[in-house]
Parts: sequence; C-alpha cells; structure tokens
Amino acid sequence: QLSKHSPDCDMARAVAVLSTVLCGAELVPQLRGSLGELESCVSKPNFQRAQSSWCGQQQEPVACFKELDELNPIWDCHLQSAQCSLGAKPCAWPKVELQVPERKVSESAAGQPTRFVTWNLYVFTLAGRIHPVVDELMRMQPEIAAIPEMWHEKHAILDRLNQVSGNVYAFATGGQTEQFNDADILFRADKWEHVASDLVPFSAGRAVNWAALRRKSDGYTLLAAGTHPLCCQGDYVVMEAVDFVIRTLAGIQQQHPYPIVLMGDLNTGYFQPSQQLLRNGHMDAFGRRWQIPMTFTDAWAELHPGNPDPSTINNDPVRLDYVYFQKTPLSVGQSIVQSQIWPRAAGSDHRAVSGDVVLNR
Repeated sequence: QLSKHSPDCDMARAVAVLSTVLCGAELVPQLRGSLGELESCVSKPNFQRAQSSWCGQQQEPVACFKELDELNPIWDCHLQSAQCSLGAKPCAWPKVELQVPERKVSESAAGQPTRFVTWNLYVFTLAGRIHPVVDELMRMQPEIAAIPEMWHEKHAILDRLNQVSGNVYAFATGGQTEQFNDADILFRADKWEHVASDLVPFSAGRAVNWAALRRKSDGYTLLAAGTHPLCCQGDYVVMEAVDFVIRTLAGIQQQHPYPIVLMGDLNTGYFQPSQQLLRNGHMDAFGRRWQIPMTFTDAWAELHPGNPDPSTINNDPVRLDYVYFQKTPLSVGQSIVQSQIWPRAAGSDHRAVSGDVVLNR
C-alpha cells in the first residue's frame, strides 16, 4: 500500500492535474469533499420538474442538474457519486420524501421531450414483486412504455401504479394481451388519449401489440408498438419476427397514418442482421435479401455510437432491449435528447431502456 506522500502518489496527482488541464471542459473530475458538502437539489433550476418527470422519488443521494439555458435540460438521476455528464453539476437529492407535485399537461408540450421505456419484468415470481416494479416505473417516469413478460399481474401493477401516481396511467386494451407473449402498451392517460389498439399474433405464441395514441395538448398522434420475439433460437427467428412485425405495422399505418415507436425485448444483439434490417431497411443475410418498407433510429445507439451494444440482461455481454423511433417514410422526430439503460431492479433479469425524443409533426 502506498503512502499518500510517496513519489508514486505524487506522480499520480501530477498526471490527474495534467489530464484536467489538457482535457479542459470534456473532463468531469471527481468532486472533492464528502457528499454532505453538496448543495441541495431543491434550490436548483427545474427541481420540481426533475422530481415529477425525471428523477421521481429517487433514493440515491446525488443528482446532476442543468442550467436553464442548456439545450438538453434533463437531469442525470439516481447517482451514488458526484460524477456528472457534460454540462451538468452535482447536487444532493433530498433524503426526506417530498410530495410529488401534480403533473399538468403544458400548452407547450410539443417542444418538450417525451420519454418512451421498454422493460422486461421477468414473469417468474412477478406476482410477488408488484410494489418494487411499480416503484421502479415511478422512478423512470415513462409517458409511453412497452412491458414484456407480464400476464395476469398486469391488473395488480396498474392498480398499484395508479394508487401511487394519482390515477394517471392506463394500458391499451385492444387484443387478447394475456394469451400471448407480447409487450403491453402502458401510457399516461392524463396526457394521451387512446384512439385504437390491438394485438397481432405470430409464431410460437408471440405477438406484436400496437396502440394509436393522441396527445391531448396538441393532437399529435403516433403508433406505439411492442413485441418480444422468441428467445435463444438465434437471429434467424428474430429476423422472421421483425419482418412480420414491420409488415404488420405498415398495414396498420395505412389505416392510422402516424409515425411508429417500436419497443421491446427483441432477444438479439445490436450488430445482428435483424437489427441492421430495422435501421437500414434492407439486409443480406441467411441466404437471401430482406427488405422492409420503413427504417428506424435506435435511441440508445444514436446517442452512444461508441457503445451501442451494452448488456441489458444479467451481466451477459449483449443488448436485447430497444427503443426505436421511426425515421422513414414517416418520422417521429430526430431530436433525441436522452437515452438511458437503467440499473437492474425489482427482481427482473433485464435492464430497462428509455429514449427521450421531441416529437415533431
């Protein structure tokens, strides 16, 4: 063990100082002192919004706030240490439970990001994990979500969710959602109106859920879709599922001409042919050429091009869960301001993935 006055430690300090000087604003150094020296988040810009929309009733001691003139105002939440993303500064999240302010629909909602989430709940033992699952959903604060691996527990989850949120959530009700392995569509009913929804089955008891939702503040309408292809059979099975799902959604889009947000546990990695098909619209794989009539942007990979395939299940070195925003021929909007892969929580083997986008007509 080194003495803090040893030559090696002196050299380490010199390197750290030099790195800070050379890297300038791109380096966010560790904060000196204890977490108790941080100023409270309560006095920081947009705290009320952070509490109601971004961080929820987080239990972790630190959040990172943004100044009002930041292009992306969304805080970094659920942090154990004072390390912030570029443009953010640490503050101490209040330890006492605060009353979540009522979330009102803003007249300027069209300029605000909307959060989409997918989270596989891991159906085994789910009935005994309703409360922690709801706590985690409240932490993430989705406006629209796709929830794979949830069967009859859906009703208990919704009851508890509305008990703690103030009765603002609903599930899209179309189709026999509890008879297929699918991804139910959850949405903020105080912000979004249910227009239509259904479920379309495909192979091995799997299905794609879809819901046409209209934003109450300005009439913006989209198609939210969720699916969960068969696990552990290789990417060819997923490729067939993706081809079916997209052609199905293209048909639905003829009747409901709105852009699509596709979410779910797709049971394959980012670099696999099926996911390249979604991003590019065409792919040569498995001895043939595949082509679909639309393309999508992967929310996480768009903002993290150097790390597009992080683990979202256990500690396996692969990503299975995705939030895709339609790019062509209709576009959800390419102003993706944030995407997160959340820590594992509430007994699920999956990490949730979120994407925040400014929806444009």
